[in-house]
Amino acid sequence: MFHVYWPMTAFVTLILVVGAIMGILKWGAKYCKLRHTTLPDNEYLRHRAYEQEI
Repeated sequence: MFHVYWPMTAFVTLILVVGAIMGILKWGAKYCKLRHTTLPDNEYLRHRAYEQEI
């Protein structure tokens, strides 16, 4: 009996997943405090970590 409903179930699942991803991208920074900036590159971190006065 499930073989009749799997295309509809797959389509609804796809819409829910795509909707969740779009919602996270649109409102994630506001509600979930997500970060939309890049991390510093390795050269910046290496400069701060290894080139210090002892």
